[in-house]
Amino acid sequence: MFREISANYVDELDPEDFIRDGMKDMLTNLDPYTVLLDESSSEDIDMLSTGVYTGFGISVGARDSMLTITAVYDGYSAQRNGIRVGDHILQIDTAFVLYEVSKSLRPFTRGVPGSKAVVKILRDGLSDTLTFTLTREEIKIQNLPYYGVVQDSIGYIKLDRFSRQSGEDVKLAIRELRNRADLAGLILDVRDNPGGLLDAATSIAEIFAPKGSKIVSTKGKAMTEERVYTNQSRPSEPDLRLAVLINGRSASASEVLAGAIQDLDRGVILGERSFGKGLVQNVFSLPYNSSIKITTAKYYTPSGRCIQKVDFTGKREGKIATDDSGRVFYTIGNRPVRELHGIEPDSTISEKDYPDVVQQLLEKDIMFGFVSEFTSKFSTIPPKFTVTQEILSQFEQYATRKNFAPQNSVLQKLREAKQIASLDKSNSSLTSKLEVIEKSLQKEQKLLSPANAKVLSSLIENEVYSRFLLGKQQAEREVLTDRLVQSAAQMLVSDVYEVKLAPVER
Repeated sequence: MFREISANYVDELDPEDFIRDGMKDMLTNLDPYTVLLDESSSEDIDMLSTGVYTGFGISVGARDSMLTITAVYDGYSAQRNGIRVGDHILQIDTAFVLYEVSKSLRPFTRGVPGSKAVVKILRDGLSDTLTFTLTREEIKIQNLPYYGVVQDSIGYIKLDRFSRQSGEDVKLAIRELRNRADLAGLILDVRDNPGGLLDAATSIAEIFAPKGSKIVSTKGKAMTEERVYTNQSRPSEPDLRLAVLINGRSASASEVLAGAIQDLDRGVILGERSFGKGLVQNVFSLPYNSSIKITTAKYYTPSGRCIQKVDFTGKREGKIATDDSGRVFYTIGNRPVRELHGIEPDSTISEKDYPDVVQQLLEKDIMFGFVSEFTSKFSTIPPKFTVTQEILSQFEQYATRKNFAPQNSVLQKLREAKQIASLDKSNSSLTSKLEVIEKSLQKEQKLLSPANAKVLSSLIENEVYSRFLLGKQQAEREVLTDRLVQSAAQMLVSDVYEVKLAPVER
């Protein structure tokens, strides 16, 4: 087919592009994790292994369809030169990048350490373009962006990724926390952690799991993919009370760790059900500096559960099935755990239970944009900054300017019911009652209703501080108000911990 098209097609074709398109199309009916990797993607694989890459010290994403800085890392060129979260990247050297996707930025940010680039920035609230000269540096990825002590005796570790050094980093962090306090327990936070290396997850589990215990197993078509990972060494923390925090964005290696801790009754899992990615990928080299990442196996927790959410075999038949069998498995202490997609926590605690209006504001990045504009007039954060009624009014005006209109499905259904009720002339009292409920709901929908204003004040304040505080300072501040962290700390020093993990007779 390639030969005939190349010889007879009316226009000239680039053979390399033609082949690459064909290879990518070949993968479309497989799972989304089996992908062709080009040279730049291969750099990401190396970064996961070495924990180092070259750049300016920023993360980027899309905000208002513009390439926007979402994080600035401590001590690197971007932070030293005054780049802020919320800045939009207009241009790098001569390349206009404002409306590019984040991956398109890699050729410009990565390069020889010490080389420089002129970066032009748009900052909401300022009419002039800002120009910075940034230096490319070796950026060391922080597996643990923050760890500290909460409520006097509970250690807290935030784990952002599973790379080659993660296990050793967690050990060192626990050692330092023990030097700071007489630890009564430890919180390991893997919320929003998308995973990484399987070996990294097992090395962290080995810190807590009894010697000889199974941590995870993998099964695939090839015999070489059938492996059982068992802790071969004595755990350094065999008795320390442990809570693992998860949410719907905890995936892959995060779920390996949480599943092992839960099935071995070694700690409690708190938060929300995890993402449900139980697939193992391996990378195979291809010619011309390319490689392919292929799903080669599924992994199973010590009790035998596979937590994979979606059965992609149905994709080739035009449908995608959700594997949610609900089969019951048992932990070491005979506690029942179900094979649902993802890891179901021992206690479900919603980390952020916001009113509908506030949630919609967050989803549309209204607050992010407002704070970018609001802080543009400050070089440093005002002393003892708090959100006043005047600032809330400015926020309301900003939301109106951005054409934000709250949506409420209950209110919409109520109006439909009122319209139907109005046709029944014999029951006017029903219409009156529905009108009273409608007015009550309309009050709640107001942007600055008492309930909304309280939550908005806290969120805007945190967002403002995030633009000026260094990463660790901001993390420490956020942990103090994190409902899930505080709940976990209280459980670790109470009898509830033992009740949750009590063996069950059957």
